[in-house]
Amino acid sequence: MWNLARKLLLHDRLRFAVAIAGVSVSVMLVLVQVGLYFGFMNTASSLIDASHADIWVSRKSNESFEFASPFDERAFYKVASVPGVAQAERVVMNFAQFKLADGGDLGVQIVGIETTPGRQPLLAPWNVVAGDVNRLAEPGAIVLDRSEYPKLKIDRVGHTTEIAGVRAEVVAMTSGIRSFTTSPIVFTDVRSARAFLSQIGGEPVTYVLVRVAPGVDVATVQARINALPFLAGYTTAEMSERTRSYWSTRTGVGAGFFTTAVLGIIVGFVVVGQILYSGTLQYIREYGTLKAMGARNTAVVRVILSQAMISAALGFAVGAPLAMAMRAAMKGANLTVALTPPLYAATAAITCVMCAFAALLSIVKVFRLDPASVFKS
Repeated sequence: MWNLARKLLLHDRLRFAVAIAGVSVSVMLVLVQVGLYFGFMNTASSLIDASHADIWVSRKSNESFEFASPFDERAFYKVASVPGVAQAERVVMNFAQFKLADGGDLGVQIVGIETTPGRQPLLAPWNVVAGDVNRLAEPGAIVLDRSEYPKLKIDRVGHTTEIAGVRAEVVAMTSGIRSFTTSPIVFTDVRSARAFLSQIGGEPVTYVLVRVAPGVDVATVQARINALPFLAGYTTAEMSERTRSYWSTRTGVGAGFFTTAVLGIIVGFVVVGQILYSGTLQYIREYGTLKAMGARNTAVVRVILSQAMISAALGFAVGAPLAMAMRAAMKGANLTVALTPPLYAATAAITCVMCAFAALLSIVKVFRLDPASVFKS
């Protein structure tokens, strides 16, 4: 059946090439769009996922991770005194204006963390590729990602500038840390962050990161924190999922990416369906002859499905490398396309199902074919 299906497909090479092109474009669209979605979601929760905290504490009314309202210092001490809390650290997050070398300003996301000498912070810059991150405790010291250097017009570690009118110096450089909001992330010490963010109050705290004492149940400590007025505690996994869900559902980002992916599937379905159906009509007398000679409908159906699976396999073989090429091109534009083995496997399965359904019209035509009709003039 495979040999017959292959010969029928290759008999008209132009039509076969169009079918493969349609499937490959469909595969590329699905991989790139879904990969972009997962890449954006990974970026949205990257700060949370990189932390070493067991619990993130914020105001109960906060919905967005990046745009969370701060609370005052007293709430931090309440959380730190909860039984079972081994370590609690402040995080201050908000947006400020970064002074560019040409005199302009650019909005950046300030992430203030606690830098206690001799102790590993629960949240700190990672993938440090240059400079000395230990200098972050110095007044005005900041850490930036090298992907943001062109945008911020910075050419080296040691660059000095101002953030909200306060002197700042780049002391280290990271690689691969980006914000979902596209505003560059600026790591600094909590004290420097408060100086940069004077507009949000004297001693603001946006999040309290908690490490639970060894042997203590995280859920128990979380329940104790949730009993505090106006505060909510989330495990790191919960906070990560909450942030992804906010950007995916509340902003329509997920719907946009998946709608394009579905359109890609529809393109492949229409192209393959039309090609297989026209091919069935072209060889309708041959199919009728086979049925007149005693061939069962199932045998003819296997030929058509084999053509669909050949189209799916070759289309995927062409579309997957195209998606890889698109990923490389988008990386230059600072966009992340997360192409993972599970995504490849799921896309391959979807492609096979798509092509199989596209063959239904041809299969129905064969089922309704009267063998005697091929002998009529």
